[in-house]
Amino acid sequence: MTDTKADRVVILGVGNLLLGDEGVGVHVARRMAQVELPAGIQVIEAGTMPTEALGLVGDIAKLVIVDAVATDGPAGAVYRLPASVVANTDAELSLHEFTLAEALAEWRLQGLDADRIVIIGVQPSKVEWSTELSSEVEANLPKIVDTAIAEAIAERTKTNDSQ
Repeated sequence: MTDTKADRVVILGVGNLLLGDEGVGVHVARRMAQVELPAGIQVIEAGTMPTEALGLVGDIAKLVIVDAVATDGPAGAVYRLPASVVANTDAELSLHEFTLAEALAEWRLQGLDADRIVIIGVQPSKVEWSTELSSEVEANLPKIVDTAIAEAIAERTKTNDSQ
């Protein structure tokens, strides 16, 4: 646990760039690197090791994870999934090297509870050897970026209003 005030907002791009749409979170993080974000919002390209890329988490007010999430929805569909809800289901949601439950347990020990984590999940079309996104996911990349930024900005606004 840390004594640092929780005020940092992090967008964590997760995925494997070698498996097509599985790398969507990394593609989003790279796209965000080209955009000027409000102060206090940090984008981290985590690849397949989000817990290591994130480091200590006690000062995070909100964590927005962008990753491929297999659902029954159409390819490229974008979902907002609060980690606190996902963690209480039987869904097998993986953050690559860790299951969501394992990552949440690790982060909880460091002072970041599931109620401060949101997953922006994207339904993949193709998870196969490729460094390119499918046309469906590529077409929705601006929407995915906007959704993650809006989630982060909402937290920054809430944090700034309470000060």
